[in-house]
Amino acid sequence: MRRSPTISRINVANTHPVDVYISPVNLTANGRAHLGHAAGPYLRMDVLQKHLKRAGHHVRSGLTTDGFENHVLVRAAREKVDPSDLAHGFHIKIVEDLASLGLVFDHFDDPAYGGNLQRFSNVSNALMGALLAAGALHFRAARLPVDDAVSTAVPREERFCIGGWFGATCPVCEASAGSFFCEHCGHHFEPEEALSPVSRRGRIVEWTDDISAFLLVSGNDRLRRAWEDTAIEASFLDIGKRYVARKGQQMRVTVPGLYGLAWNSRYFNTQQILFSYSSLLYAHSLYCGHKDTEGSGKPSPFSRDSDAFLISATGIDNTIPMLVGVTGCALGQDSFRPFDRIFFNHFLRLNGSKFSTSRGHVIWAGEIARIPKISVDVLRVYLSEICPEETETDLVSEQLAVRYNAIFDKISAAIDRCTESISGMPALTACYVDAAMMITLDRLYEKQCAALSLDHLRVSQASRSVVEWVDCVGAAPDPQTAYTWLMGFSILAWPLMPKITQAVWHWLGHSGHPLAACASRPSTQRSGTVPKLNGSRLAAADIDRCLPGKIAA
Repeated sequence: MRRSPTISRINVANTHPVDVYISPVNLTANGRAHLGHAAGPYLRMDVLQKHLKRAGHHVRSGLTTDGFENHVLVRAAREKVDPSDLAHGFHIKIVEDLASLGLVFDHFDDPAYGGNLQRFSNVSNALMGALLAAGALHFRAARLPVDDAVSTAVPREERFCIGGWFGATCPVCEASAGSFFCEHCGHHFEPEEALSPVSRRGRIVEWTDDISAFLLVSGNDRLRRAWEDTAIEASFLDIGKRYVARKGQQMRVTVPGLYGLAWNSRYFNTQQILFSYSSLLYAHSLYCGHKDTEGSGKPSPFSRDSDAFLISATGIDNTIPMLVGVTGCALGQDSFRPFDRIFFNHFLRLNGSKFSTSRGHVIWAGEIARIPKISVDVLRVYLSEICPEETETDLVSEQLAVRYNAIFDKISAAIDRCTESISGMPALTACYVDAAMMITLDRLYEKQCAALSLDHLRVSQASRSVVEWVDCVGAAPDPQTAYTWLMGFSILAWPLMPKITQAVWHWLGHSGHPLAACASRPSTQRSGTVPKLNGSRLAAADIDRCLPGKIAA
């Protein structure tokens, strides 16, 4: 296992900064980003990114949307619109949804659109060429269903009932499943392995052999050893081990299709496009890496010549795509590197049941952020606390309102007391930290850093140090106590509450973002208006009004 970047103690300079690149798994561009998406991998990676930055590391990030995933075609067909236009429209909305919660990336592109497509095609072809040259691809026939939903006159590639058109029962856990995956247990299967297969657009009329490319990872237990090096947690590791025990170290990397990134071979009997959950999924990250260093003369962070620390994150439904598809593609060639850490999370439920766009049981990230006078910073704290890292968790409107209000009341009052104390000081009077309080801050920072460890990430525990620090300031703090508290609050809470902490940091006369090494930096001037935690208390009804049916009403 590659050693994680060093996190120095509070007030100690980082003498060994590391280049870190974070590339979470993309979102399918067939709909907007809801709170289940935001509170999972994207908030986790945003918190982690800020944690590493405040520790003095050089961190960059990239994200994409997948406009070629089959479910884009399904929705485009249903709405009778061009799939590229539909996907790009949702890409724009997804960017807005995530940004409304402060989830912003250095690069956030739609690789399937406009001028981005050539770059995307170049990196994907480079990957497939490297896999082919290394002997990691084999070509074989797999039985695929054909349905009667379209005329026999249309190209054969469009008659296959795969992806979003395919429904079945999972062959492992016997839960309702579809496409190539089971969201319940995380297993990946070929259509011919599924139980009770059905077409969601017609009737399956035949099964026919189609030759596709499959990845084959050589070397006994090579995938398992790579997973252990990537610090994969036991419950997700078990999903990967079960897959390999059933199917070996192999996975599909192309599917028949006309809409997607085509890759040609003399072995194919239909046009093949890159599979969204293996080769194409890795190509999305390679695209981000290429975009990150384009024109700089530096190698991509995914290049074998780069020493960047690579991090990804996704939900349990992408366990096999990441552990077998992406990791396998990285191991199967010599041009591009695997991730150093991959973090998985379970699903977040909404008021007791699964997020569902079709049932209107969903809250879009952009809608909740538009609640009048809501504090997105406080909302982020709550979402971090219910992050489904160890099991499924539930966002319940009443519980959100109660916890949100408790956090809002406590933190806003503490900020007001401390800024009022410092504002009463004569102009240009220097502020210094209190040595005794620094001992407490050092302990809480160390506790929070343990929760945000790259070897056992627990974003759900990150707010505990912030809440305990709030309790360290009394009703009438003197200026030295107030300054120490505000400095500590800026550093501890910045990963969770970026807007208010950066405002406090700048008001105290410091530039850039909060840095742990500068926790004791003195200040002689205040800059700008006195920072306040803008917003107000919430009621459960405010949350429920964000449900699509209520929005439409």
